[in-house]
Amino acid sequence: MKVSFYLESPKGVKRNPEGTNPTAIFARIWYEGYVMKYYTPENILPKFWNGKAKPHRAKETAKFSEYPEFNKRLDNIEAAIKNAIRKYTNDNGNKPPAPATLKPLLDIAIRDDGKVKRETLLTFFDRFIEECKAGIKTGKHGKPITAGTIKSYVTTKAILTDYQSHIRKELSFDSIDMLFFNEFTKYLTLVKKQAANYIHKNFAVIKTVLKYATDLKINTNRDFESSRFSAPTEETESIYLPEYELKEIAELDLTKDLPLDRVRDLFLIGCYTGLRFSDLSTLHPDNIKDGMITITQIKTGRPVAIPVHSKVNEIMVKYSGLLPKSLSNQKMNDALKDVAKQCKSLKKKVSITFTKAGKTVTKAGKDTNEAAEKWQFVTTHTARRSFATNQYLNKVPVITIMAITGHRTESAFMKYIKVAPVEHANILQENWNNQKIDHPKTIAI
Repeated sequence: MKVSFYLESPKGVKRNPEGTNPTAIFARIWYEGYVMKYYTPENILPKFWNGKAKPHRAKETAKFSEYPEFNKRLDNIEAAIKNAIRKYTNDNGNKPPAPATLKPLLDIAIRDDGKVKRETLLTFFDRFIEECKAGIKTGKHGKPITAGTIKSYVTTKAILTDYQSHIRKELSFDSIDMLFFNEFTKYLTLVKKQAANYIHKNFAVIKTVLKYATDLKINTNRDFESSRFSAPTEETESIYLPEYELKEIAELDLTKDLPLDRVRDLFLIGCYTGLRFSDLSTLHPDNIKDGMITITQIKTGRPVAIPVHSKVNEIMVKYSGLLPKSLSNQKMNDALKDVAKQCKSLKKKVSITFTKAGKTVTKAGKDTNEAAEKWQFVTTHTARRSFATNQYLNKVPVITIMAITGHRTESAFMKYIKVAPVEHANILQENWNNQKIDHPKTIAI
């Protein structure tokens, strides 16, 4: 750990060419891989500053008679910085504070005479996000918070910031009660026009942040723990691609558009592995050995083993044992629609219904200028859903599919797969046809 002091505008800088105006002093702090710049409450005329001395301090000159007291204050600031880092590290399992976390601690120690300023919900939210990024705040079983989860935290914080501006009132921890729940729900529904599941997700994030603040004894308001402090969810409608549609996608001639060819092939790998896009996009040949794909899932942190399907093997042979390079999720989704649009079987009209802004909405695909056809709803996640549904229809044991998809309960899995009532009826009919029925003997009475 190292702390050095510097002038914001030393002599010779344009804003202060003669060094005749006092300039701020900032600390440059190096600790545990971090480098942080922190402005102290002190300032000085550049001509009285000795930047060559070690440590950098005020010159010991009669022209600046208060130099002993001044340098002592800098010594105290340096000590306060080091003590704040050590204390936080000791109190948090030897994990040092991220710069965003350290700053308010230094403000308390250096500027506020050790008096703790009460944090608002939004200032703590910033601290929470930074600690997730730094690995100080972890998920279940000590696993790092994923980039995707952190992104959802940032999104919810931005919405809360907009809401605070909307109501023109600071969001304190004490204000997060059932009145807040009702008013924020109304705001998300009528102003932000969010869907029911998205509203639920925002409240889930808020509760996660509040729980962390409560654990740190920063928040004492526990209204968020009420069972009523949770927005309802609804079962989502989405599509899957049965085997005959996957076959048509696989047989498309895309030799004149190699980028689309790669997108199609990576999508098909997803359809025959059930991997999330986050895992699929980082899959490496090293993960494939002896006919088995082994990978630790990014979202759950759990290892999974998947046999290499013949279709996956064909694609790997096509790429000389490698895997097609992935695009970003959004670019993949856009390109997938260009692929799917070329399939006749995906020209059928479909619709997806859900609740948005308090009303039932029928989504007609991304391109509103065309009819709502199935190809418009194909995304990277369609691959994973298609895998789960097709394997279920192929009578693979549910527990086996769940081991690969990562679903923890059968009820959650059954909501995830997309099996139409007629398909369930066909499964039952086929089982009946395969059953051997022993006709009972006629018994004379």
